[in-house]
Amino acid sequence: MKSFKTTILVCVIIFSQTIVAQSKKERAVESKSVAMDMYNSSQNTEALEFYSKGSEKLGAGDYKGAIKLFEKAIDKDPKFVEAYDDMGVSYRKLGDFKNAIKNYEKSIELYPNGAMAHQNLGMIYAIQKEFQKALNEYETSQKLKPEDPEGYYGTVNIYLQLGEYKKAINNAKKTLDIYEATKNPYIADAQYLLGMSYYYDKDNKNAKTFLELAKKGGAPVDPKVLKDVQ
Repeated sequence: MKSFKTTILVCVIIFSQTIVAQSKKERAVESKSVAMDMYNSSQNTEALEFYSKGSEKLGAGDYKGAIKLFEKAIDKDPKFVEAYDDMGVSYRKLGDFKNAIKNYEKSIELYPNGAMAHQNLGMIYAIQKEFQKALNEYETSQKLKPEDPEGYYGTVNIYLQLGEYKKAINNAKKTLDIYEATKNPYIADAQYLLGMSYYYDKDNKNAKTFLELAKKGGAPVDPKVLKDVQ
């Protein structure tokens, strides 16, 4: 039987590993506005040119350079939603959560149905441990774009932190179902979160199944947890 201190320790480990898993996916997730031209919110040629150059800087890890170019894009078109989205990403990468939140909120003000901005805002609130705010943003994202797994993925660790294991299981299942259907390369991450959700819900049989699958897929599963579910 796990002690309370052990439970808290492992829960902290889960949180840090989840953030790591998210960080690996961030570039793919956050660049959707660039790759998919999500909103087509600007037709201004100069703004689009600055935005394109800023996106290149963002992809290369030059976040300060990206911000300068996104600011120029916004100067040319103050309603350029994608520029606010990706400026928020750049500020978050720099650890400037205040300005990241400011830009995501501006994006949402201009385009309330932008699921990506809600997801990214939820991620910041989760990092800051403002769990209810994070859940609100992720749940909004789920409603706006139910076919996007990231809206469900983001809630799982939050529910684990709150001790709401059934909700964690349900959201992890939805994430895994969509990942498998779309052949997402991060299937092992979803298996890991589902396994840990079952683990804390004291369903060792299902926990073992999904944690072993996650381990085979390359997820960093704690050997002590696997031993505990045997």
